[in-house]
Amino acid sequence: MAIRVLAPAKVNLSLWIVGKERSGYHRILTLFYKIPLYDEILIDHWKESLVRCEGLKSTSDNTVYKALKYLSEYTGRNLCLKVVIKKRIPVGAGLGGGSSDAAAVLHAANLMFDLNLSLEELVEVGAKVGADVPFFLLGERAAIGRGRGYDLQPVDVKVPGNWILVFPTTPVSTRWAYETFSKHCRFTPEEEAEERLQNLIEALRRGGDFQMENDFERVILPRIGPVREAKEALRGAGFKALLSGSGSTVFGVGGKGIPTFPPRFKVWVWRE
Repeated sequence: MAIRVLAPAKVNLSLWIVGKERSGYHRILTLFYKIPLYDEILIDHWKESLVRCEGLKSTSDNTVYKALKYLSEYTGRNLCLKVVIKKRIPVGAGLGGGSSDAAAVLHAANLMFDLNLSLEELVEVGAKVGADVPFFLLGERAAIGRGRGYDLQPVDVKVPGNWILVFPTTPVSTRWAYETFSKHCRFTPEEEAEERLQNLIEALRRGGDFQMENDFERVILPRIGPVREAKEALRGAGFKALLSGSGSTVFGVGGKGIPTFPPRFKVWVWRE
């Protein structure tokens, strides 16, 4: 019997790039925050692993394929599921859609095959799939991410008010964003980033004014006009606006009016 699950998107309420490991992976400090935009996923037992994603070509590089592959290797069992994904979270948007899909399928497989794996075990598998997957395995809405992003610390914060997401339909490669940052920008000192993060969390908890930052804006905004246009429009409408992840989605919080965007832009609005 098929089950239906919802995989939420996320934004980064702030993100700093604080260094680079010898392996080549960058170290970050970020505040993840789940938002009410979801991929809808239907999952059923099947004779082989089959992943269908509406509007996208499914390949072995798909995060869900990887999740099932690594989970099978971890458990020593051939875990096969048919997964049909109705995509609502855009690809290459900095919203973590692929990672969220993988996390949702890992949770579902754990139940459907009676694996009884702990959260820690699922996180171990999810980290092999992608750096954002462990966050989506958490039940909490918000978490600090350190290191490659999967050294997680859940936090209790909420960001009330009017929200808007603007996707310029111009995907950004995370790899390109990191490579460009490394060539042209300096890392944010880790102690400085930690202090800014704690100031943000304290401000959110007391309901005061808060400051959001994203180091990727230093490379994305000067080079990708539609992203810059989206942020300027949101700020002009009174929103606190920020690029999410490596982009290209820009989100806004706290504004009162909804600016007009060209038809190629996708826009979501809600209130918390």
